[in-house]
Amino acid sequence: MAMSKVSIKPVMIAHAGGGYHGLAYTNSLEALENSYQAGFRYIELDFSWTRDGRLVCLHDWDKTFNKIFKQKIKQALSYAEFNQLVEDHTDFKPCTLESLAAWLKNRPEVKIITDIKYDNLKGIQLIIEKYPELQQQFIPQFYQVEEYLVLKSMGFDELIWILYQYQGSKKSVLKFSQEMDLWAVSMQAQQAKSKTLQQLLKHHRIFVYTVNKTKTMQHLVNKYQVSGIYTDFLSLN
Repeated sequence: MAMSKVSIKPVMIAHAGGGYHGLAYTNSLEALENSYQAGFRYIELDFSWTRDGRLVCLHDWDKTFNKIFKQKIKQALSYAEFNQLVEDHTDFKPCTLESLAAWLKNRPEVKIITDIKYDNLKGIQLIIEKYPELQQQFIPQFYQVEEYLVLKSMGFDELIWILYQYQGSKKSVLKFSQEMDLWAVSMQAQQAKSKTLQQLLKHHRIFVYTVNKTKTMQHLVNKYQVSGIYTDFLSLN
């Protein structure tokens, strides 16, 4: 009698705070709380820089900003301007580093996976300088090889190498990652199916973004041994 393949439960990560009322990329306090109540303990958030050098939870100042706030801008807003828009936004409140820290303090079991697309190391440094007591609740993602040792020297035990900004070859990913102690390597589903990148599984876990269909998730887990899924709308069950 043939044995059926047992599906291993992947690490589930709420993407951009998790979906909220059918919307993705809100990076909002409401999305955070919704994901938390649904059982998520790993939550990925996007961070952008304000004009005056503060971090807010926002994917970008272009399309996403326009989608959320229904207006176009030519440059990043100041922190005060962003906060005013958040205050006036009745549907949900995109978080700032400050409001995120306040939310996290009562939820020590939650881990925030950072996506800081520009000046990543500067952003991580800012987070741990302002909130050193919360450092163990952050899992930084990094984009380039040279960021790894810097983040290790900051005292982070769990790091994710996410490949979407990396321009090197797949073989170079294998080569460099062998010297890294990583929580995971994150990539698109198509990359996870690559024979070359499948060799990462000898040393590391492969996580995939962004998956919103159960069938797709099961296929990635069962056939390609993907053990982490970033999702907007999939449930933990």
